[in-house]
Amino acid sequence: AADIMVATGAHVTGLFADDKKIVGCRIARADGGEEHLACKALVLACNGYGGNPDLVKQHIPEMANAVYHGHAGNRGDAVLWGEQLGAELRHLSGYQGHGSLAFPQQILITWAVMMEGGIQVNASGERFSNEHGGYSEQAVNVLAQPGGFAWNVYDRRIHDFALNFPDYREAFEAGAIRTAPDARALASAISVHPDKLEAALSAVGEMQCGATADPFGRDFTTKAALVAPFYAVKVTGALFHTQGGLVVDETARVLDLDAFPFPNLFATGGAACGVSGPDVSGYLSGNGLLTAIALGYLAGAAAGTSR
Repeated sequence: AADIMVATGAHVTGLFADDKKIVGCRIARADGGEEHLACKALVLACNGYGGNPDLVKQHIPEMANAVYHGHAGNRGDAVLWGEQLGAELRHLSGYQGHGSLAFPQQILITWAVMMEGGIQVNASGERFSNEHGGYSEQAVNVLAQPGGFAWNVYDRRIHDFALNFPDYREAFEAGAIRTAPDARALASAISVHPDKLEAALSAVGEMQCGATADPFGRDFTTKAALVAPFYAVKVTGALFHTQGGLVVDETARVLDLDAFPFPNLFATGGAACGVSGPDVSGYLSGNGLLTAIALGYLAGAAAGTSR
């Protein structure tokens, strides 16, 4: 309706700049051909760098060996181009992780399992953290466990509740969910120490009735106690998307190292520095959508008036 050409099968491999003004880009076609396309304004909406192992290792070393649960095309083009142009980059160590990706199926297990009363145990059958600390930072805690994985442990009430989520149903249909009639049988099913798993569930029961306090600081009294039969799913910590990137102004224009805007270069979504800050704990649900939609709107409005 807006008479905008959409070019598919066209991979942008570089930008052309005249001083600080972007004058065009280089495009590689699937058949090996190359084209140069001029522009009055350029909006970088090419996400972050989660699909670039070298950049992840450099800026987020704790996630260097994590599963990347995002689009493989997120190679950090905007970060690399911006660096070449002299743009300011900030909070490249910020990201969204997730501590509950089914392994090896790589299906997201809703964090509602934890919020409804479930727990995580490691390969020994022991709890290792406050599961209510946040699903993003929990990725780091899970990866720090032996083998880099954990087990989500919960009961039938939570299992039935989780079936309302399509991803969980997919994991269930894929055979990722284990079940057993009691704690020791579950320990056998997931190959953890039966005494330790039984002790962990017993301790949680005491905390859920208020008899003892959780050494990790979690409040268990707000949800019903876990009761047999029990369910479990093996999970790992994953990187979902990066949150740092090009610093922009109030119109989504990219800023240089002296805080002056490039006249016709804009960044949105994962290409831009978001509001999550420099650490995994700064991520809140929706932060990625915030930069995508809010900055996308601002960039579109400003780019449309660029000369």
